[in-house]
Amino acid sequence: MKLVQKKKPTNPTGPTNNEIRGIVTDEKGDPIPNATIKIKGSTLATLADDKGLFKLGELPESGILIATSLGFKEQEFSFSQLNKNELVIVLVESERMLEEVKIVSTGYQNISKERATGSFVQPNRDMLEARVAPDILSKLEGITSGLLFNRNTLSTNAGKNDLSIRGRSTIFANDQPLIVVDNFPFNGDINTINPNDVETITVLKDAAAASIWGVRAGNGVIVITTKRGKVGQDLNISMNANLTTSKMVNPFYNPNYLPSSEYINLETFLFKNGKYDASINDVVNFPVISPVVQILNLQRNGQSSDETERQLKALRSNDYRNEELKYFYRNPLSQQYQLSISGATSKATYYLSTGYDKLRFNIKGNDNDRLTINSQNTFRPIKDLEVQAGIYYVRSNSQTDNTFGAVSSGTNFLPYYNLANADGIPLTFDRDYSSSFKQASIARGFLDWIYIPLNEIGRFPTNTKNNDLRLTTGLQYSILNGLNAEIKYQFQQIDNTGRLLNGIESYQARNLINQYSILTANKVNGYNVPIGGVLNINNGKTISNNIRTQLNFQRDFAKNSISALVGYELSEFTTDAYGNTYYGYNDELGTFGQVNSVTTVNLNPSGTGTINTYSPITARLDRFRSTFGNISYSYNNVYTLSASARIDGSNYFGVKTNQKNVPLWSIGALWNINKEKFYTSSLIPKLVLRTSYGYNGNLDKGNTGITTFRYSPNGALYTNQTYANIVSIGNPELRWEKIGILNIGIDFMLKGNFLSGTIEYYHKKGEDILGDRAFAANTGITTQRGNYSDMVADGLDFAINSQNLKGKFGWTSSLLFSFVKDKVTKYDVIDPNSVNYVGGTFNNKPIIGRPVFGIYSYPSAGLDPANGDPRGYLNSEISKNYSSIINSATIDQLEYDGPARPTVFGGLNNRLTYKNIALSFNISYKLGYYFRRSTVNYFNMYNRGLSMNMNKDFIDRWQKPGDEHITNTPSIAPYNVTALRDQFYQGTNATVEPGDHIRLQDVSLAYTLDKSNWKKIPFAQIQLYVYANNLGILWRKSDYGLDPDVVPTINNRLLNLTPKSISFGIKTNF
Repeated sequence: MKLVQKKKPTNPTGPTNNEIRGIVTDEKGDPIPNATIKIKGSTLATLADDKGLFKLGELPESGILIATSLGFKEQEFSFSQLNKNELVIVLVESERMLEEVKIVSTGYQNISKERATGSFVQPNRDMLEARVAPDILSKLEGITSGLLFNRNTLSTNAGKNDLSIRGRSTIFANDQPLIVVDNFPFNGDINTINPNDVETITVLKDAAAASIWGVRAGNGVIVITTKRGKVGQDLNISMNANLTTSKMVNPFYNPNYLPSSEYINLETFLFKNGKYDASINDVVNFPVISPVVQILNLQRNGQSSDETERQLKALRSNDYRNEELKYFYRNPLSQQYQLSISGATSKATYYLSTGYDKLRFNIKGNDNDRLTINSQNTFRPIKDLEVQAGIYYVRSNSQTDNTFGAVSSGTNFLPYYNLANADGIPLTFDRDYSSSFKQASIARGFLDWIYIPLNEIGRFPTNTKNNDLRLTTGLQYSILNGLNAEIKYQFQQIDNTGRLLNGIESYQARNLINQYSILTANKVNGYNVPIGGVLNINNGKTISNNIRTQLNFQRDFAKNSISALVGYELSEFTTDAYGNTYYGYNDELGTFGQVNSVTTVNLNPSGTGTINTYSPITARLDRFRSTFGNISYSYNNVYTLSASARIDGSNYFGVKTNQKNVPLWSIGALWNINKEKFYTSSLIPKLVLRTSYGYNGNLDKGNTGITTFRYSPNGALYTNQTYANIVSIGNPELRWEKIGILNIGIDFMLKGNFLSGTIEYYHKKGEDILGDRAFAANTGITTQRGNYSDMVADGLDFAINSQNLKGKFGWTSSLLFSFVKDKVTKYDVIDPNSVNYVGGTFNNKPIIGRPVFGIYSYPSAGLDPANGDPRGYLNSEISKNYSSIINSATIDQLEYDGPARPTVFGGLNNRLTYKNIALSFNISYKLGYYFRRSTVNYFNMYNRGLSMNMNKDFIDRWQKPGDEHITNTPSIAPYNVTALRDQFYQGTNATVEPGDHIRLQDVSLAYTLDKSNWKKIPFAQIQLYVYANNLGILWRKSDYGLDPDVVPTINNRLLNLTPKSISFGIKTNF
């Protein structure tokens, strides 16, 4: 223990003659809550509060002061050492436990781990800080027990995070954990938080840990605490800068592609079957005719076969993916800088930081930059009063060039296209209408209608600006020894502006103007859409207010310790969004023209339409009020009991639910077995048993207790009167989902800390889960969603740490293992149409006894040896009657392939040190699940365009008898095939793959110089580091070649692997 006498007391009033004040910290300066301060041989004692501060009064004239906390050496010293100045007591760890977390935060209080009955986990700080990322959540993957990153989901495909803590607890409601930042729920984009500003992250996994958050804790809670100045800290200036570069995207990974030669063969097959005859002769709509079809039509009209073959051969040698690499893709590059100043004076602590991130994404023209400013201050103006004030500001700008998506996907795409000729001159693409029609249109007065993709780059970007301001303030007043009152308030405002400008040079603007041009005598005689650009503006604003009052009590009585809190809070969250479209826009002058958005006009070359100026105006109001309490009792640091309760009310709940005031609650118990007198084992010096049970809640903002309407901006068809559509019929009984959680855990450590860890079993029972039930048919509504379903989940979490080597050469390891299995136990509605269950990886059609997300298939009888048709079973006999197989199949007749989400996951993390060098590497794994991959769809290829439905399986299709032994892909279908053949094959287990895999997630290398060892350096400490990420799969169970975390759906040919990256950085402390 170090006893530091401050020249200037941290409390300006100072202690009185018979009391002492101070703070207890560890060697890093972090406060130690619940540290015990007592007088030797006396019952006089106190506990440090959650900030490590303590006050002990009625001191005798002389004596011995003892300071202690679990995991630290108990130290004592005489009153003569005190000199009546306020103290900073620095405790030294009794044993170097491998990243054992001493303090955990719930967002309402800080709890000493020795008295925490709940399931809390904090990621290893060294591993967390070694990772380089622009956001904080991605740093948690593979190093946080029980936390799973679902990568192959609808959310992740939309660019959002998809996390789960201990599996799934809901069917249709919100399934994401609550994220708390600095004591309040975070309502913005968590990716805007600068990871360099984060001090600690705590994941709350069970009821005892999370039930204090009530109806928002059902999916677990992630508590993020940002950095603060520390009492007794000298001025510290730190800087972190890094540069990250990545490999270029590999467009050859995606299976939704056909090589040009195969594509041309397919077009030739369709041409011979008359597929394109109607399009070639269409002089009304003038559809696009592909180059291959044009060549084949020329041959039909007299062009020689040799010339045709020469032209087709030239196209066969092209590969559009090479064009993407040359003209669209680039090596991503990101820069990250952060500077912070922190410290303390006699009356205050302070922390000020600024950060700047600049990201250059893998597509040219796509960029993002972010500026963050963070200021957190604490003042003690008078005795017993603490004032906190903070500002967190984020400004981000992003730009997306839309050319790549417009040309490389959808019906515009052809695998044999070249973007430029051999001399680098940009080439034209046929888009929307045939080239012959567009060339003739110029003489009729239309604007240039030619589409040249490379010339479009930069002509219609989307620019998005975000401003996020978060203001926090709080007061804490010490009423009595161990009793204080506090009030906290947070205001957050987020402003978003999206701006898409299609300049007059852009194809989008020219095409729109031409389509709506006014013709007289087959000549352009005016414009319904004014000549100029087209500007789309979308604005959004989010404002949230949170206020909380709370009483905290913490006191020691002999061998007894009590900690309690009770509070009340209100929150309000509003969102507003609106937009507009401006035609004939001049970006230099800011002027635009007027349009008639009501009258239906003729379009060119055919059809009718109206000019769309409509943009929805949306508004949302969320209100919550909550009463909460928590109490913990500990006897002799051996036995601890805890309890918590919370009552929530919200405008989302039904009136009857709000009137009932039924609390969500938890109870917990902890037994420090190693502190029992009978326990004498030196082999296991630490052995703790914990258990808890209680209820967390969850809600779905898509359902409300009252009837809701959405008004249409247009009048009714015949009356032109305002009308509204019913969004929800309302449910006065609507309430939150209840998730009962039983948790049993063992914490242990072997002698010498060679091995330590936590083993936990949990059982989750979801009651009142939102589900569908049949509704009276005469109401016009077939089903209603309410609290009609139940589900359960069981699982294990292991976190095992080891110190393999000590000394100059150190080696530590951490093994994380999680197992979870969920199933639906009650659900009222069974869909009679089995095809709705035979979906993809994203399908969550509930079946009793199965997980929420499961893979189901039609039983397959393989391919017909005669012609390669897929076969199934009808009445237990092999059949190709696809209509009957699909329509008659019941749920019981479907094959259950397995869960669509990992049931086993975790990571193996290793850290090696030698003197000032540290090397770490992380291996992650996901096991016990399946996914459905995309495959050929002949019907869609024939009827909806080849480019929209390509897949490499076409190359491996059945082509001759005997191929059924080496392939599962059906033969090419007849031109007049129905959709049922493809629908059946896609729904068989031939397209299901196991997702099990192990990957090398990242490797980091750091070299640290400390001034204590290197006197000549101008820094207190400097660290140089290298970090490599996304290093690839080490093993996968499937032999198809897909990364189970990156599985493109049919029609999505732009989804590709995240490239490997490497970062170089420097950290300094002054």
